[in-house]
Amino acid sequence: MPHHISGMDVNVSMGTSLINIKQFTLNIEDGVKAVTTRGIPHGHVNGVVAASGEITLDTENFNRVIEEARKVGSFQQLSTFDIISLGSTVDQTFKTAAYGCKLSVSKLLDASSDGGDKLEHTIPYSVTDSRFVEINGVPYADQSFLETLGL
Repeated sequence: MPHHISGMDVNVSMGTSLINIKQFTLNIEDGVKAVTTRGIPHGHVNGVVAASGEITLDTENFNRVIEEARKVGSFQQLSTFDIISLGSTVDQTFKTAAYGCKLSVSKLLDASSDGGDKLEHTIPYSVTDSRFVEINGVPYADQSFLETLGL
């Protein structure tokens, strides 16, 4: 039986730092739209592409992000960086790369008075680089189109 990848098998690096995450999401929005001729489907048009996601961390790992922000002066001054995730078992590998990610902070604190769980902090990010996203080394964005744009 194959050993499938689970969330426990996924490592995330932000820039050059390995971050232990509780949860990591990467969402792609592709603006491809079906078109019609007199109400009948008749092909498609390309639209805007975007990618974003969230990283949920415990306080120990969030403090690493805070230290990076302290070095540059503020969270808003943090430079963009690449987020690479790799899930790997003996039988399977799944790698994503999101380029030029810009952080913001949304859920600064998630604390339950019941205890039993670590504090959590959620950091949303947006992908800002024209390299966009790669899935197992395959670019999502049409590379020939990027070339015509000079990107």
